[in-house]
Amino acid sequence: MSKSEDEKNRIQDEFNQIQSESGEFDISKHLARPEDLPDLGSIEIYDYDSDLTAASQQSMEVLESLVDLFLGDVPHLKDHPYIKKKMQDDAMVYSETIFLQRMTRKAFLTQMRGIDNGDNSARMYEVLNQTICQIRENAKFSSTQKTELEKFYKELRINMGYNEIENSANKVTENIDTNDEIKEDGLVTDNRKLNEMIKAAMMKKDEKK
Repeated sequence: MSKSEDEKNRIQDEFNQIQSESGEFDISKHLARPEDLPDLGSIEIYDYDSDLTAASQQSMEVLESLVDLFLGDVPHLKDHPYIKKKMQDDAMVYSETIFLQRMTRKAFLTQMRGIDNGDNSARMYEVLNQTICQIRENAKFSSTQKTELEKFYKELRINMGYNEIENSANKVTENIDTNDEIKEDGLVTDNRKLNEMIKAAMMKKDEKK
């Protein structure tokens, strides 16, 4: 018998011996029991798309109410294509801020649960403190962003010549004729003139920066 066959037979004998000895092996005796494990909580698949949709709806509601506050008594300005597009763009940016706030809060709660489940490492507390700082920064940025949006539409109103917000009892009466001309307080402004006025207001705002 060759040397390679001897080695093969030896390995086969060892394998057979291991198989015979493991016949009575009970693996359950070596597994952790459920009561010995920490409370890991339920596994949840987070619905990010739902949060994105909710953030978009919330931001659009904020921008619609804001524009209605400052331009609600000037329908031809509020419904101008540029203002509508501007409102949509602002709502998109603001929705990202809302979504970021939601995700940072979610990360914070996940980290707190990790600590509750026994992760008391120095690194975990370092990350937790960073998240707390980020939450504060998000809140500050959100407040600043909303203030800037309010300032923009308020200044736009003033630059267009409307100095006070009229209440519902004193709204300016609009009369639009068949040529799409807007008559207000004896002045006639067509759509072309309105576009020029909006452009001039935007340029005036840029010059102030």
